[in-house]
Amino acid sequence: MNDPRATADIYDLPEYYDIIFADEWEAEFDFLRFCFERYVDGSTQRLLEPACGTGRLLVELHSAGYAVAGVELNEKMTRYCRERCPDADLLSGDMANFRLEQFAQPEPFDAGFNMINSVRHLLSEELAVAHFRCMAAAIRPGGIYVVGLHLTPTVGQPLEDETWVAKREDVTVTCHLETYDRDLDARIERASLCYDIEKNGHEVQVVGDLSFRTYTAAQMQQTLQTAGGWRIAATYDFTYDQDEPIVVGAVSEDVVYVLQRL
Repeated sequence: MNDPRATADIYDLPEYYDIIFADEWEAEFDFLRFCFERYVDGSTQRLLEPACGTGRLLVELHSAGYAVAGVELNEKMTRYCRERCPDADLLSGDMANFRLEQFAQPEPFDAGFNMINSVRHLLSEELAVAHFRCMAAAIRPGGIYVVGLHLTPTVGQPLEDETWVAKREDVTVTCHLETYDRDLDARIERASLCYDIEKNGHEVQVVGDLSFRTYTAAQMQQTLQTAGGWRIAATYDFTYDQDEPIVVGAVSEDVVYVLQRL
């Protein structure tokens, strides 16, 4: 990263990824614990995060006494997560193609979670259905899977760009996410993600390219129906207001699904 402007896979930069997505951990943590208590039948002890990335939530949940496990495809992310949370049962693999028996402790999980759009990286219906079936095979009946994602509203204009800033010690990262192409027939959305990094008086900009699968509310429901094994127990938005579940409709965009395993 000596070039002041570099093109990179942002998932190959776990240190900066962790900084930029760390700010929401407390709200997500509190919301998840609420969901475990409210929607899981029985006690919650074993947790699974597919596409766990840097493990920012696994670390906090393990500290709170849960047994945690994760699945992560990117080796650099997996290594970073393992260093931060050595007790996590981490599986290096694909979130759409894993089996319970691959974990060091192959016992069914009580709950799973995927909070920031990672399911949309699965760019076909086949892969999305495979993922929800993998999760259904890993989570016990009565357990839950909490999934957060951006839907494409069918009324009104979707959000096209976001900018936010995060700091950790001597590092400041400004993140800008901008959608530059959306093909609703092919159901593919393309976006650029830019990190402006300031560290020890030096500045560097990293630009990456992301592809997402688009979902309307109806399309999400169809994927879950095709996958089978789940019912929608509740839906919330990204404010994580425990007292204000939402009804998903034509204008819905930021949605958290609480899915219960049948």
